[in-house]
Amino acid sequence: MTIKTFSISNHQGDTVHIANYGARLVKWITLVDSLPRNVILAYDKLDDYLQDPFYIGAIVGPYANRIARSSCSINGHSLQLDANEGEHHLHGGSNATANQFWECIKHDANAVTLQCVLADDFNGYPGPMTIIVCYRLLEDGAPSTTSDVLSDKETIAGPPTPPHFNLNLDDEININKPHNLQLFSEHFTPVDNAGLPHGDMIAVNGTALDYSKNRAIPDKAELDHNFLLVAEDTTQSTNCLTHAILQSHDKKLRLHVSSNYPAMQVYTGQHLNAPFSAYQGICLEPQFCPDSPNQSSFPFHLTTEQRPLSTKIIYRLEKTPDK
Repeated sequence: MTIKTFSISNHQGDTVHIANYGARLVKWITLVDSLPRNVILAYDKLDDYLQDPFYIGAIVGPYANRIARSSCSINGHSLQLDANEGEHHLHGGSNATANQFWECIKHDANAVTLQCVLADDFNGYPGPMTIIVCYRLLEDGAPSTTSDVLSDKETIAGPPTPPHFNLNLDDEININKPHNLQLFSEHFTPVDNAGLPHGDMIAVNGTALDYSKNRAIPDKAELDHNFLLVAEDTTQSTNCLTHAILQSHDKKLRLHVSSNYPAMQVYTGQHLNAPFSAYQGICLEPQFCPDSPNQSSFPFHLTTEQRPLSTKIIYRLEKTPDK
């Protein structure tokens, strides 16, 4: 198949491009003081996404983040998943949703819907599983992403999209022109050297991870942490929780992040390399906590035929024009 994009736009001058490969958000152009600014990292050529190791803008899953030793148990039934990060499972395993060609099932001026069908036992996931993602560009300049996961069997799922945001001008990378960040989570889930959680929920107050007040992200801060808003499965509600506000260095843009996921992963892009630069973009990924199927204290949604998973993520830009 050939990689191609679908564009959606609104009357505020925002244009978003989504690719059929990985259902990726590959470009988000907004107007700042009447000048276009792309607020997410992107490759120069579409074919470059076919060799992308960084999950740039892709829908990752079926289950995002890590699962320890690539195994978990649901209702007494043991699952052995594909091990693609040492002995552990990351972002759905090898050649998962980020590396699949999705089918476009609907496209109009301000919305595009794509679906991916995974066979039963794909990378160890019970199924078959259908993931339907709709990108919609609202008139207030906010792209919303809704995901519905349908499965014939009990399974685990939680597929967010992780665009690497850089709200600054094209020649201003994060390492030189830091963003400001505010997080509304009171707790985070500490992890070991493999990125796997201990199962604890630790208060951010008094730690280096306390972003409860808007502040600059320190130079070369290596964030790759999961911040918990609510210790329960919030995906049964359509109400969105506010996770974060990210502000550009020139104070012209503020990105508000909300979703009906209970947690959010914050990653400062320290592992990016050519053609990008380390720390060039920051991911704000609403999702479940890492290894939730194995952690009884973490919120988790068991996806079944009767209880499909429905999630919503909204990234809304607020602009401060020149005076």
